[in-house]
Amino acid sequence: MPMVRQIAISMLACARIGAIHSVVFGGFAAKELANRIDDCNPSLIISATVGIEPTKKIRYLPIVTQALKECTKTQNASNIPKLYFNRLDVDPEDVKKDNLDSTFHDMQSLVDKESKIAEPVKCESTHPLYILYTSGTTG
Repeated sequence: MPMVRQIAISMLACARIGAIHSVVFGGFAAKELANRIDDCNPSLIISATVGIEPTKKIRYLPIVTQALKECTKTQNASNIPKLYFNRLDVDPEDVKKDNLDSTFHDMQSLVDKESKIAEPVKCESTHPLYILYTSGTTG
């Protein structure tokens, strides 16, 4: 499944269950990502395994792992569950390089096991849908 489609599906899934989401730039260093995590204290982190820049691939999961170690406000940040979309189209071996712990879960294998669709959650019209930063590194 193309990456853009997977991002859109994840965002729509969050909206369906009333979860607030925040999409961040894939090129962030761990420190900037840690700031975003500390700011919103997430219940779940969703990431692709790798992103593509014009001249290189960026492995996201090591950045997520490091960012969680650098969090200063989020208690037990390293224990936050992480859902990853394995970009086999970009690097079939990528996820094997990242030494993932038991808090990382493969999105596709979980989707393949699920047989029912979650019912939508009714929310107030004032319920936040997402967190959007107005600046890349300053938040």
